[in-house]
Amino acid sequence: MEARKHLIIIKGRDQTDSVASFQFHDGKCEVIYTNAPNKTYSFQSSNVEILPLQKIIDPTQVIVTANGQTISGIDELLDFERYYRIVRSGKKDLSFRKSEVQLQQNCLTDGKNQETFQYFKETAAVISLVAENGLNILSMQYDKIKQVSEDTVLASYLAPQKDIKAPRMPEMVIYPFGLNQSQKLAVERALSSKISIIQGPPGTGKTQTILNIIANIVRSGKTVAVTSNNNSATRNVAEKLEKKNAAFLTAFLGSLANKQKFLEAQTSTYPDMSDWEMPLEEQRQLEQEATVLSKELNEMLNAKNRIAEIEQEFLQLNPEQHYFKEYFATYSDAPTESLDKLSSQKILALWMEFEQHVEHESRLGLLQKLSIMFRFNRNALKLFLRSPDLVIPYLQSQFYTVKRRELESEKQELSRKLEHYAFDAKMGELTQKSLRLFRAEFAARYHWKSGRRRFEKNDFRWHSAEFTREYPVVLSTTYSIKGTLSMDHIYDYLIVDEASQVDLATGVLAFSCARNVVIVGDLKQLPNVLTEGDIRTSDAIWQKYSMDERYRFSTHSLLSSALEIWQDAPVTLLREHYRCHPKIINFCNQKFYHGQLIVMTKDHNELDVLTMYRTTAGNHARGHLNQRQIDVIQKEVLPRLHQKNFQSIGIITPYRDQVAAIRKQLSDAYEVDTVHKFQGREQDAIILTSVDNVITDFVDDPHMLNVAVSRAVHSLSVVTSQDPRNDHTNYGDLTRYIEYNNFEVIQSQVYSVFDMLYHGYAEQRRAYLQKHKRVSEYDSENLMYSVIQEVLSEEVFSTIGCAVHVSLATLVKDYGPLTDEEREYARNPLTHVDFLLFNRMDKQPVLVIEVDGTGFHGVGSKQAERDKKKNSILEKCGLPLLRLRTDGSGEKEKIETALNSVYTSDMV
Repeated sequence: MEARKHLIIIKGRDQTDSVASFQFHDGKCEVIYTNAPNKTYSFQSSNVEILPLQKIIDPTQVIVTANGQTISGIDELLDFERYYRIVRSGKKDLSFRKSEVQLQQNCLTDGKNQETFQYFKETAAVISLVAENGLNILSMQYDKIKQVSEDTVLASYLAPQKDIKAPRMPEMVIYPFGLNQSQKLAVERALSSKISIIQGPPGTGKTQTILNIIANIVRSGKTVAVTSNNNSATRNVAEKLEKKNAAFLTAFLGSLANKQKFLEAQTSTYPDMSDWEMPLEEQRQLEQEATVLSKELNEMLNAKNRIAEIEQEFLQLNPEQHYFKEYFATYSDAPTESLDKLSSQKILALWMEFEQHVEHESRLGLLQKLSIMFRFNRNALKLFLRSPDLVIPYLQSQFYTVKRRELESEKQELSRKLEHYAFDAKMGELTQKSLRLFRAEFAARYHWKSGRRRFEKNDFRWHSAEFTREYPVVLSTTYSIKGTLSMDHIYDYLIVDEASQVDLATGVLAFSCARNVVIVGDLKQLPNVLTEGDIRTSDAIWQKYSMDERYRFSTHSLLSSALEIWQDAPVTLLREHYRCHPKIINFCNQKFYHGQLIVMTKDHNELDVLTMYRTTAGNHARGHLNQRQIDVIQKEVLPRLHQKNFQSIGIITPYRDQVAAIRKQLSDAYEVDTVHKFQGREQDAIILTSVDNVITDFVDDPHMLNVAVSRAVHSLSVVTSQDPRNDHTNYGDLTRYIEYNNFEVIQSQVYSVFDMLYHGYAEQRRAYLQKHKRVSEYDSENLMYSVIQEVLSEEVFSTIGCAVHVSLATLVKDYGPLTDEEREYARNPLTHVDFLLFNRMDKQPVLVIEVDGTGFHGVGSKQAERDKKKNSILEKCGLPLLRLRTDGSGEKEKIETALNSVYTSDMV
């Protein structure tokens, strides 16, 4: 029969191709088959359906999945009301009930999507690695893709404005690998979002988070592909699953060698799961217990994090208080009235009240005196009778004393709370309950007492769905994942680890094989490396297209592009850090992560955690080798480290030449490698050698420095040149940080800024002014503050902080060069600078910014005379000053120019 006109269904089966003719009469249908033309078969009419053709569907517009299997190579898709008939050249036609078929839109039919996909396809053809047999594997995979389902991650990437259907959150989330607060949030977001992004700074338990996500995906009966740019990261995941006896769920594939190794290692048996079995009633009870325990631990996790935050505050408070004591020692006859019963916030409020009183030169009336006594205490009232130049430094001193006591008290209270709760035991209990539930699921799902199916090479392609039901966790490089199983196979989830090192052409291809994605990486660590040739070649292709910059191969990694494309996707920063000594990681925290990390390691007042070695003056580097730095390492650094009995010592350098020279001169007892090779590793002690005489942009790369520093667990030693041109590099910031925390900052004219104090002061001032975003009574200063914050948000100025209304007296260290009039003016604690920009690494002032109202600061005014004194004082202290008039313009550019000028002048 003509299959394009109608479909003949007899007893529920499509027999169109077998029927030569048919006719209905008397409640019967008489059928003559093509293979028996002389015989008539009679069927009840109710058993025969003749379905007319409704329409012809263009197979290039849709993706056809029948009974879970994607069907490719379709020439025609015929719609017969309740059935689809699939026509393929050279193959037998297939018929399916519509209930068995899922049609999904091919997103590449959209012209813009097709253009973007074509751009990546062309880029892959010229950029990607070529295998030993001369084949470009990535390009070959692109060539095979004709359709991309609208249900895939790639469809969402190409058209991010479309509504995204999120997966359903499991009724219960398990944590068989342990958890902390941010990891818990990351897991929950990954399971309830089609797209989720996890930022994983060094030592924050990235792999542990991935493992918990995998456990929940697999427990819910779904599949997951886990990829990274190299096998070591995915192998780490596989090894940790193996420790939980869950390796039988995983298949380490990707390359032909890995596939062959997997096939050879197969066994015909499952692990013994007899101890994993659990009655359904007991399982439900265990789920309830674990859910309650998880909720209980939320509060305790917050307490644990707060303790870590307090310890970080102590780390900052200690050097600040040290330098403040030096400053306060210059004052004699300070008040002795006790303010111990006031809180630190009350002390700052008292300071604010006192300033306002002095500035307005007002006399205290009876009601005001009573108010001060009521809100503070009797001793506070006595301070209003003392000289301001003594009172305010005294209040600052009291702030540090009381703040320390408050932090210690809060820490003790939280510690008692955790100890009473038995936090560690409860965390272990949740982990064990989660693991039992995890295992119980597989004891019920797998027929583990029977033999296990052994797969063959062809099964990867032809029986992908069956394979992933047996092995729901497939591990591969990102480069190979698309072709690991059938090109049409779609995983429920894709996890891309180290996504900052995955290029876009590779990542886009991986996006085509999953419905949901979890992207894990860190923009502050090393990105994917492109050669100059790669950049030129890919940019030449880019110029042929008119596309959004967010898709540009040469300027984006997979992670950076994803963050810009999916701006509404949840982004979770893993905050709790567990690897490095607090003093080591706090440099990275302040320098690269804006203080967002919570350091969970402990400071036990160890000596020599941070050490800076500067070689003697001279140009010791020859190309990418510095023999003098190697000699310093051998003769000075290593002997000191050996005395500390560190179990492992690593030596890191930016250059391969330096690596080769160090290996040749020293024994094999040390791990010696480039920064790029050290990412993902750690050592008890790290020695970092910069090589360059004058730090180059390559060596000064913030990603490289972040990785290098964060490899050190207990000790960091830095060997570098003392060339003054290095002062305003990232290495210069590291130098300042080390010296500041070892109490070795030497400044002849200017004190450090007391960051904790002035942060609290600014907060108290805002509260006093009762306006959330105001830092001053003057609108001009509020506007300027927002401009300054905008400038400091730029990456180049990320280590610069801003303090508001800083007393000039806290900045001047040596009053000798000042005139008597200047000395009196500077000593007055009510003499402020409007804004002080300072380096967060050592709290040293960088730039003073004054906002001058045209009327108040006019020529001949009283304020103009004060400005002259302030100008002279700051000049004698060597502290740069930028004055901005309220009737001027281009403030942002002027601030940027002033900051750049400060750096440039110091390097000359």
